[in-house]
Amino acid sequence: MNYDLNRVKALVDEIFAQIVALRRQLHRYPELSEHEENTSRLVCDQLSALGIPYRDHIAGYGVTGTIYGRDRGKAVGIRADMDALPISEKADVPFRSQNPGVMHACGHDMHTAILLGTAAVLSKLQNELPYSVRLFFQPSEETIGGARQMIEAGCLEEPATGIVIGLHVDPSLEAGCVQFKAGAMNAASCEFYVTVKGISCHGAHPAAGLDPLLPACEMVMSMQSIITRRLPATDSALITVGQLHSGTKNNIIPAESSFSGIIRTMKNEQRQYLKEQVTEVCQNIARSAGTTCEIKFRDSYPALVNDEALYELMTVAAADVLGKDKVKISNTASLGCDDFAYFCYSSRGLYYDLGTAKPGQTDAAPLHSDMFCPDEEAIRTGILTEAAGVLKIMEEMQNGK
Repeated sequence: MNYDLNRVKALVDEIFAQIVALRRQLHRYPELSEHEENTSRLVCDQLSALGIPYRDHIAGYGVTGTIYGRDRGKAVGIRADMDALPISEKADVPFRSQNPGVMHACGHDMHTAILLGTAAVLSKLQNELPYSVRLFFQPSEETIGGARQMIEAGCLEEPATGIVIGLHVDPSLEAGCVQFKAGAMNAASCEFYVTVKGISCHGAHPAAGLDPLLPACEMVMSMQSIITRRLPATDSALITVGQLHSGTKNNIIPAESSFSGIIRTMKNEQRQYLKEQVTEVCQNIARSAGTTCEIKFRDSYPALVNDEALYELMTVAAADVLGKDKVKISNTASLGCDDFAYFCYSSRGLYYDLGTAKPGQTDAAPLHSDMFCPDEEAIRTGILTEAAGVLKIMEEMQNGK
């Protein structure tokens, strides 16, 4: 298979303005995880306009589309997540969010628009594709892990999709650039919830009760020593406490205090060990204070590990279409989490970062910020790299690799 990158670039140029307008529409009307009804409908309308058959209402509001190549039984997949965040937008743009308290602050509007653009390009090349292309428009990345639910619903089947690629916007990189990380890229995580129970009493007579707040505070502090003293110093892991709640009035010692947070580690097998250590620390402190504690865990996403062969193919494809100077290589993993990791365990997966900072900009608002405002030129780069990547992968598949 010999694919013409100049033709791919010309096709991207043809649709670029349309995809930017589509992204702005998505940005203007963001929807939270598990509520992506209108976003899903827009995606379906766009696929229909392109003549791409689809299935909707998968794992909630998920959508899959299929561009059938000559081999209708085997496909390469591309994933985009669709959900927004509970953030009130402050970015001063004419297409700012019209849904109060909801914003595409993680760039999933960009992801969705880029995948629709890639679909438009690859559908024009449909008769030349040796294999099919599977499009995954995924809900609920920010909450319940829509990727896992879509996979469990059979989205990798018929056609059999043994390879999936995806991208995520990154405001620390300039627009026009992409960045790849070999091997482990993102962390496995586990949320925890701790309730310390004591005995309520008047604040003037603490001996009449049993204060749960003091051991709760000691637990929060002591958990940090798990990372620094119970793990090898070369391992990357974090324990973050994000919430602590206690009491109803200044002069009352409460009956219970609670806090919650998240464990992150680059090693899946280390997650269980850290849960055991958190349990031991909290129970021992509670016991020494005469209180009791209840601890609950909820495993989140596994570590995201990129396929080695896909890493090699995608870096070459990106350099071919963008130029080598626009392809960055990272040697540092992120302790952030992404449910694309489920695709990496159910198929061969490759995830990469898409720069969104304006050229020369050093103060771009970070992800999950109410001021997040990506350079829309990144949409062009995203479509180019997804399309070129799929074509490169298919070329290697034909060679039996």
